[in-house]
Amino acid sequence: MAVARRIADRACGLGGDAGTVQEHDRIRSMTGLDDGSGASAADPVASACLRLGWRVEELFSQFEVPECPPRAYDMTQLPGLSKLSSYDRQRLGLDQVDFVVCQVAARAGTPAAVPLNLTTDARDMLEATIQGGDGSAARREEYRAALCRLHVNLLVTLTAADSSYGKAYGLGRALADTTCSHQTPDQLTRSFESYRVGQLYVWLDELASMLPDHAARAVGQSLEWWQQAVTAAAGGSKLNTTSMPAAYRSIEASQRSGWTQAAAALMPRRQRARASQTDPPPIEDLAAAVARQGAVWRGVLDGDKRCTDLLAPQDYLRAGDRLARHYADMAGQALRTMPWLLLAILLPLVVVVLVLVFIPGSAVARTATAVATIAGTFSGIWKIVRTRVAPIAAQLERPLWGTEINTATTEAVTVPPVGTPQDPAWEQAFEHAAAEVSMAATQPQPSPSTGS
Repeated sequence: MAVARRIADRACGLGGDAGTVQEHDRIRSMTGLDDGSGASAADPVASACLRLGWRVEELFSQFEVPECPPRAYDMTQLPGLSKLSSYDRQRLGLDQVDFVVCQVAARAGTPAAVPLNLTTDARDMLEATIQGGDGSAARREEYRAALCRLHVNLLVTLTAADSSYGKAYGLGRALADTTCSHQTPDQLTRSFESYRVGQLYVWLDELASMLPDHAARAVGQSLEWWQQAVTAAAGGSKLNTTSMPAAYRSIEASQRSGWTQAAAALMPRRQRARASQTDPPPIEDLAAAVARQGAVWRGVLDGDKRCTDLLAPQDYLRAGDRLARHYADMAGQALRTMPWLLLAILLPLVVVVLVLVFIPGSAVARTATAVATIAGTFSGIWKIVRTRVAPIAAQLERPLWGTEINTATTEAVTVPPVGTPQDPAWEQAFEHAAAEVSMAATQPQPSPSTGS
């Protein structure tokens, strides 16, 4: 029962270390700048529906369907998820369907006398696939047809319970299809066509308040960056670095000499726009990395990983620097709305000139008088500006900080070659684990030994 409860919590996005979560909440409440957007709390059932859509797509199009009795496991050690047979992997997916449907039914208040039993047909067909012998290929196709019917039933049922749950399910399935592994360049190009990415972006926007903090915004912008990179690489065109992550632009700038960067800064605006064009990553590199990018997107959307957990100290520093620039812009706009302040600035300068030229006395006394006059004038100007800017800044502090954290998390969830790695050791471990899981999911089912 305890194992089943943990699996149910995992399927519904309720897992995690309670102590870690409490510590994060304590720190966020201390700062008062946790989200910055004032959004409502994320709905774990919506995240679970998204994960479910992802899983059903994997069961149907990516995971191997068994064609004979499951193999015997190595008795020298207990198997992990990546070592499960194709039969157990498919069964696990159907179990996840049942757990999520139960959670949705409980949330929607479905009467207990109305059992859904959506996976009954698929389970019967799955059991038939492991019989082996004649007709195994036909039984495998019947199981795939049962999965297709299960998908339709899930889409209808979840949408009937709550339209947002149906959208979350569809979003997870579509993202899994877009970022599936082993795509050819042509398949990758079709996966990132504008109409497909546009629909994903609409769903992300509509579900932003139900998904974990910053996740929908970060994945939406990252998805747009990937679409631009894939389109440019497939069409053989240039890529505008101004619409790519800041880390990508910094790499491009670091590859140029200091003289080149200085000359580019002095160019007219049109020439700078042309200079910002660069070659996109090779389409083969994008196809090799898209599955890993999809795993990162899924992790933050279904709550496995908080977006802010991906941020390094320098990411927060860059966010703070951008926030300070916003405040500087507000101060400049406040000055532009008060042109009479220019007269207040020019008048002390005129007075200083008159003091230095016409008033008799020592140079030290005249200089001291001039400095005191300038300091008093600018002190008065600052008090006037502060009275106008401070209330506005107080109101905008949280949403502006939330926007900057969205930008930082977007760069953090974008993996190479569109983005840059955060931790080389962690990146290598992630690549190894992802490759192992992908290979285990698609490997052919070996024939069972005679002794089993």
